[in-house]
Amino acid sequence: MSSGSSEQCSDDEGADLLPVVNDGDAVDNEEIRNIVQDYCTRSVGSTDTMVANNDYAETCRTTEEWDKEVDIDADYDAVIVEDEFSIPNDLIEGMCFTRKTDLQFALQGWAIKNNVQYIVIASNRMKFTIVCAKHDCPVYPCLWRLHSAQSKRLGGVWKISSIKNQHRCVSPILDSGHRQCNSQFISFYILPTIRKHMDLKPREIIGRMESKFNIKVSYMKAWDARRKAIKVVFGSWEESYRTLNLFMDAVASVMPGTVYRIQSTQTNRFQRLFWAFGPSITGWKYCRPVLSLDGTFLLGKYRGTLLTAIGMDANNGLYPLAFAVVESECTESWIWFLRQVNELLPVVTNRPNLCIISDRHAGLVRGCREIFPNVAHRHCLRHLRENFKKAIRQMGIGDVDFLCQKMYAAGNTDDKAFFNRCMEDMRRIKVDIHQWLVDRDVSRWSLINDGGFRFGVMTTNAAESFNGVLKRARGLPIQALITAIYYNIISMFMRRLEFIATEEQQNNNFFAPRVQTLLKKIEEEARRMPEPIRLNLNEFQVVDMSSRSYRVDILDGRRCKCSCEKPMLYHSPCSHVVCCLALLRRSHFEYVSPYYTTTNYKLSYSGEFHHIPNKDEWGEHNPISGIMPLLPPNYRRRSGRPRTNRYRNTMDEAQAGSSRLCGACHLAGHNKATCPTRFNRRN
Repeated sequence: MSSGSSEQCSDDEGADLLPVVNDGDAVDNEEIRNIVQDYCTRSVGSTDTMVANNDYAETCRTTEEWDKEVDIDADYDAVIVEDEFSIPNDLIEGMCFTRKTDLQFALQGWAIKNNVQYIVIASNRMKFTIVCAKHDCPVYPCLWRLHSAQSKRLGGVWKISSIKNQHRCVSPILDSGHRQCNSQFISFYILPTIRKHMDLKPREIIGRMESKFNIKVSYMKAWDARRKAIKVVFGSWEESYRTLNLFMDAVASVMPGTVYRIQSTQTNRFQRLFWAFGPSITGWKYCRPVLSLDGTFLLGKYRGTLLTAIGMDANNGLYPLAFAVVESECTESWIWFLRQVNELLPVVTNRPNLCIISDRHAGLVRGCREIFPNVAHRHCLRHLRENFKKAIRQMGIGDVDFLCQKMYAAGNTDDKAFFNRCMEDMRRIKVDIHQWLVDRDVSRWSLINDGGFRFGVMTTNAAESFNGVLKRARGLPIQALITAIYYNIISMFMRRLEFIATEEQQNNNFFAPRVQTLLKKIEEEARRMPEPIRLNLNEFQVVDMSSRSYRVDILDGRRCKCSCEKPMLYHSPCSHVVCCLALLRRSHFEYVSPYYTTTNYKLSYSGEFHHIPNKDEWGEHNPISGIMPLLPPNYRRRSGRPRTNRYRNTMDEAQAGSSRLCGACHLAGHNKATCPTRFNRRN
């Protein structure tokens, strides 16, 4: 657990209007914990549908695309927050306010609603005086003036002492560049909403301002207002980095088995953080030996990337294991992440038949080869499809969608004959296409040639699904981000433990619900098959309903083989094996992997999380022991408006619009008359 020391970096963007917040209050404040916990409890409900699937799915790659994607988050434009700040319709002498910030907010809101503008001529701890912005107009001056002061007689409240003259400059046309409608006012206005919806987007803030005040603010102003509001609620980014090592020590002290490592420069500037919670580490050994690796961008003041390692439980549900915050998704960061997994997580290093699924990033390929040489490294079929599409276009071949569907079908099938037929069809179209796929090692991207390491998982959709659960929590300071992940996992554990308890009372099945459903389908298929032929003590011949013959071997030690290779690929018996076991009067449950059992499902979530101590219970920085304050990273977000024209890739393109399938190859995008395989059929 390394930590650094350096002087604290102060925040360079203060807000006079916003309430004063003590640094570090975000993690220390029980109210803020409740905000994060409530958000995670609501958002984690979507994980119930996040299971291992091999469907092709498009994902958001940049902050701009995330903000424009209206289907990711619920629309909050019509939400009315109960404790929303009220803005007075009229200003009268004698009106009192608890704080100066409340007075300033009321004056700004009143000015925007009435389409008048003012300038401040005096502002200090005791008084606040404003005049109309057109008080010095040579043609038609407005002499409106308001003076307020702090009243000691009334206990320190702020009181409007005098209002002189009436506004003579009111215009019916609303000014979109209203001087009082700045980011500080907007941030103060959305504070109650941010406490309830941490994933509030700039476009939603724009909609709220337009609905409330009939004024349209710029995207950058809305984004800056959201950042300032987050700082008020969750503390500053600089303080969050400064006490990060103390926070992680506190987390590790209350949850046995929790590991973390902070990498910093010689000047004690933060570089990278790796961590894994103890209950997740303990429970992962009861999950399948499969890890999906993926990264997602962070949205806060400082640029960065969140790397994740996600497993699969007995019910095909995602299981978060390890996380890291790094500078970017580059070769060095991925190698560093894999090295931390190897050094800090023996449960992963010592796991037999481990499989890592990821894209073909250079850092992942090199890291798995050097750090995990004995691990089966498999490639995500969805990302390979993207690379395949680029390669086809470079070759100048038409009908790209048809070839991509052929490639995806070949990689996702568990039928050897169908795989060979798809590969042969692509070879006949162009030999270079076939060779491109062969050069990528078919055992790394095709299910039928996998050898059973994948357990049927072909994509990294699970890791990307968990990244989607975090939503706008990725825009919080780093300690609040870790806290959000912490409560997300807790909510997930509790929901699934309740689900397991309900299943035990109602059904009492030996296997997880989704596996039990799959086994019932396999049993129904086995009942429709004719009686198998026993060739010797261990070998059987089975003929299915399509008159295809299969060889089945029932071996000792609860092992079985079938020429269809499904028992090896999915680690559960196929319908042919079930048919043979029924002939022997033996239960096919004995040949299902224990990773699918309800016992393993329950043990995966048996770990206990504990309350993170408040800040006053943390340790202190100690130069002697090497625990020093950390400076924020150098990869701060660039100033100015975020990039609007992003670099697009093939996953951004829409799929074929027609839902009709070809009558010959059963793929979409064309018909039987225009099928690329029509010449082969004629021959």
